[in-house]
Amino acid sequence: MALKQIDHLVKMANQIALNTGARVDAGLSAQRTSEHIRKFWTPAMRDQLLTHWRNGGDGLDPVVVSALDAFFD
Repeated sequence: MALKQIDHLVKMANQIALNTGARVDAGLSAQRTSEHIRKFWTPAMRDQLLTHWRNGGDGLDPVVVSALDAFFD
């Protein structure tokens, strides 16, 4: 997977977490982040992010990690 592409996906996932209230309620934000990724991302995008997460997840916000851990593992 292209480094530039995964960097973009990580940035988008982190922005989703921030926009869903990551600094106010991390648990609710993780749920909302997961729902957003499930609804609006293509399967290929989700697969790439999951692979990145399973390989260490460099750069992922802790809320995104929680979303992936709770809802995709």
